[in-house]
Amino acid sequence: MVFHHYKLTASVAFENLDRSMSKKILDLDDEIDNINREIENLVLDIIARFNPLGKDLRYTIAAMKLANNLERIGDHACNFAEKTLWISENLPEFKPSNLVKQMFGEVINMLQKTVLAFSRRDIELAKETWKMDDIIDDLDKKVTNDVEGFEPHTLVLNVLFARDLERVADHLTNICEEIVFIETGKELKNLL
Repeated sequence: MVFHHYKLTASVAFENLDRSMSKKILDLDDEIDNINREIENLVLDIIARFNPLGKDLRYTIAAMKLANNLERIGDHACNFAEKTLWISENLPEFKPSNLVKQMFGEVINMLQKTVLAFSRRDIELAKETWKMDDIIDDLDKKVTNDVEGFEPHTLVLNVLFARDLERVADHLTNICEEIVFIETGKELKNLL
């Protein structure tokens, strides 16, 4: 899956300030955008041709929403790549805080579980994964408040990275909500 590889590559590029990998991420952005547009066109075609109802209609509409959320996550991976390129040129001594590294690991774990929940149509896994957003939000707050021992520019970069990761987690929660809605026709929040 192009997208899954994309996000993991962003993590490795970030950790190692890898310029080559960062450039590859940026190059993949157009491919992700094109896939998103293809899915939107296919969904519209399916609705026009087959007039799906009930669960079939929910699944069809959700496919477009899922693709859009994944495209947005790809945009955040590009943000990481752009920052990584800038840092590698201007602050090669930069080391991300351990909290940001932990946050990245949690977001990748959340991504993997979301993909699994979708592929298995697993409502319980979607609910469990949706709840992981609280962990990401807590880490984001800690990064913002963890000012001791950081130069101002380093602190700002850590906060910017954390903000992108928090937004990725929000998109993953949207996907989990869609998984539950597809399968049950109900809002996830009403099932907790």
